Amino acid sequence: MTLTESRAVDLPDSAGPGDNATGEQGGRWIGFLTVLGVAAFVGIVAQLPLIRNRIFYYWDDSAAAFLPHWFKIGTELRSGNWPMLAPDAWMGGNFLSEVQLSLWNPVSLANYVLVSVLPDLAVAATLVKTEFLVLLAIGTYLLAREYGANRGAAAAVATALPFSGYTLFFDASAWVAGLIGFAWLPWVWWAARRVGTGRSNPLLLLVLGYLGMSVGSPYGALGIVVILLGVAVELLVRKNWPGLVRVVVTGAIVGMSTLVVYLPLLGSSAVTWRTDSKLDNNGFLVPALSDLFGLSAPTFQAQLESWQGTEAFTFPITYLAWFVAPLIPWLKWSELRTRARDYLGLFIFGTVYVLFTIGPSNMGMFRWPARLVEYVYLPVVVLFAVVLTKGLHKTAARNRAIISGVIVLAGFYLSWASQPHSFQYHVGAAVGVGILLTAFLFATRRAPKYAALVLVVGTAGVLGFQLIHYKGNNNVNPWNFPHDVSAMQDRFDHRYEGSTLLVADTGVLAKNTGGVSPEQSWRDGLFGAQWEVAGVQALNSYTGLGYTTFSDALCMNYYGGVCPGAFDRIWQATSSKVDVPLADALRLETVVVANGYLDGPTTAPDGWSEKERTKAVTVLHRDAPLAWAGGRLSYAAPGVEVQEDKATGAEGETSKYTGSGTVLYAALAWPGWTATVDGKSVEVKQGPAGLIQLDLPAAKDGGSTVVLDFQPPGLSLGWKVTLVAVVLGLGFAVLVFVRERRRRVVVE
Repeated sequence: MTLTESRAVDLPDSAGPGDNATGEQGGRWIGFLTVLGVAAFVGIVAQLPLIRNRIFYYWDDSAAAFLPHWFKIGTELRSGNWPMLAPDAWMGGNFLSEVQLSLWNPVSLANYVLVSVLPDLAVAATLVKTEFLVLLAIGTYLLAREYGANRGAAAAVATALPFSGYTLFFDASAWVAGLIGFAWLPWVWWAARRVGTGRSNPLLLLVLGYLGMSVGSPYGALGIVVILLGVAVELLVRKNWPGLVRVVVTGAIVGMSTLVVYLPLLGSSAVTWRTDSKLDNNGFLVPALSDLFGLSAPTFQAQLESWQGTEAFTFPITYLAWFVAPLIPWLKWSELRTRARDYLGLFIFGTVYVLFTIGPSNMGMFRWPARLVEYVYLPVVVLFAVVLTKGLHKTAARNRAIISGVIVLAGFYLSWASQPHSFQYHVGAAVGVGILLTAFLFATRRAPKYAALVLVVGTAGVLGFQLIHYKGNNNVNPWNFPHDVSAMQDRFDHRYEGSTLLVADTGVLAKNTGGVSPEQSWRDGLFGAQWEVAGVQALNSYTGLGYTTFSDALCMNYYGGVCPGAFDRIWQATSSKVDVPLADALRLETVVVANGYLDGPTTAPDGWSEKERTKAVTVLHRDAPLAWAGGRLSYAAPGVEVQEDKATGAEGETSKYTGSGTVLYAALAWPGWTATVDGKSVEVKQGPAGLIQLDLPAAKDGGSTVVLDFQPPGLSLGWKVTLVAVVLGLGFAVLVFVRERRRRVVVE
């Protein structure tokens, strides 16, 4: 098959392990059943980590941010709202700018609705992540087939990649946005190739490209750009000009259609932590090229600069599949040389990502290159499947076996050198790989139709062996948060009323209660976005963006932890111009303080009383109700008399006043807020702690009306560009369809 052909070419089904010659119709059925088998296998094997660790998929950022945010967004969607901004979530509430929440992706939105109706967040995490592991596997299978691999070889690599070390233990377990962004890549690549060769309409690439880009993962978005570049080069060297035009035009339209996803982030970045675009290398999560040599060593734990300094990772982060390296001596690598032009996209993608993976630790919004190990492995497994399809060398079997043995022993040595105390476990892994390799080589000679099955079953067996030793990714925080939704809501129901601030950080709650678990540390306080599930309007939240002025005022970090000094700050005046305590400006009604966190005792100030004291926390509550109930107005200067104030949904506010002067609203002044007084624009300023501040002009006789409204920056332009992209995309798809149909009529 070459890239100048416009129709699919049937591959010789006897060319590699696992395929048999069949008719076209029979081949399609076998292909369909193979895809179902891949999906079923990955879906079942993905549950193995739960045997020892039932919260394997409810880990680190997944538990602290994504699942609670998904629950909140899904609940809003079921209520008929599409939440662009949640002011009550403070730093973590700018949902549209937190692009990895994927508010423009229909598949993600459907999953959020699912999460919101499930009773357990750990179960929800497992279901959604299994979905994307399966999606990744099927996409990898299709991509390998597209490049010429037979069914058996394609199935072998497709079932291996989802269970590679980084993908399973980092993306699937903790950093789910990375998994979702990565899972769409092989689908986009497959579609780009098919569109380029004329076997599919551009509509396929438009849809899959949009789904991949609208996830909001910058890594996934860059991956799509590199994919399109690679496919374009393949077409260019083949001088397939019509195909090149189709891919370039379609790719440009995909980029236009997803501009709306990223503009709110760019427009909001000025007030956030994400304002720098530095290029440097502090070595943080930067693998060495030698670390990639452990791709087939199931127990090799690379040592990288991480959160606790240079440390061995608690799982095999650079592991890919047990069979890739040991089979190197047996494969017919001349295939890559004789048909190099057909695989240029794979070579380009792999080269780019090898350079990124061992490159600087920070390149603008891209940081921590270990995230890109799986991007290197995607073209590796496809190339492996293509070469495996050509069969194995039958000559010099003894020498090849010796080299394979040396490769297995080298993997054992690397594993032992990294973690000498796990000697017996490394021996077990090496012996297991040796047995599986022998079984595969035997099957290729005596029972070829079962050879691919050995690779697939071996993947499950090796993973099972790994999970005996690796319970989870302990290089990041497992949190051990509660996940029973009803229990969380019952525990905090009417307990912390109104706007609530938790004065605590990680460790102190566990210290007070004797452990980290839902039954101990998290009975009285939470971190991250967990408050959104519990139904508490907490100022503490999780954010990937931050809000600099607000975080400085409360010394609050990305997961909502605050320093002890925050307690004193909230009782002090916000500024010389706004002479009210910060607690009033924030409309705080409840303050929860971890016992022992402050230098002295937790004492309620005037106007507040101690409501509750447990082993873990002391709860203070405001004595008198706040003024202007039903709205966010928190301060009005002496020259302003407020007649009425009410919130109009999450993204609006209406106030009526007489006089003139400064007012504050207990909401962050994100870019996108606008204000009018009697229809005339008034500047929205960033006040104390980043609150919305307005300097109101003199009211007209009888009073004036202030209207606050929020429209994310870039949304209007983004919508218009997206609509244009939809029209152009549909028009281009129709044009290609009509031209292809006319060409077929002429040929016939």
